[in-house]
Amino acid sequence: MKNFHYLLLALVFFACKKDKDPEIEKPEQPKKIYFTGITRTNASGIIISTDSTDWKFNDTWVEQEEKLFSTTNETLCTTPHTHNIFAYPNPSDGIFSLYVKKDSATRIQIRLVDQDFKVILSRDTVFTGVSLINVKATAPKDTIRMYYKFIDGTCVRKGHGDLLIQ
Repeated sequence: MKNFHYLLLALVFFACKKDKDPEIEKPEQPKKIYFTGITRTNASGIIISTDSTDWKFNDTWVEQEEKLFSTTNETLCTTPHTHNIFAYPNPSDGIFSLYVKKDSATRIQIRLVDQDFKVILSRDTVFTGVSLINVKATAPKDTIRMYYKFIDGTCVRKGHGDLLIQ
């Protein structure tokens, strides 16, 4: 009988387990975004080969990408447009031309970032035509990404283009 009591006591002891310490919530790390592929262009802006995701107007951004811009009451545009944007030459040495075609009332914002999302260049006003951009001293020799928003009132079209700096 004495053994039975010891067995019963052992069972009770092992059946009672300490509650786990509540795990400390770790902040969720943003999903790594890989910059792959470029739309190759020559020094005159002629497209040599395309990347199917570059220089379009239909991006769906994750929070990390959205945070690059301030957002106020914007909705995604679904109406037809004649806007266009791309950079040339691509690849470049860090000096390239940005071609933009837009309606006169459309505002454009751009953010050029490295693969760690460090902002290399930020502009909240971009004009129609060709602008020379020089990030030779600040951009890594790597693939970088230009995010852009074309804003028509509260309607926004957004996208990105990858640039290879050599």
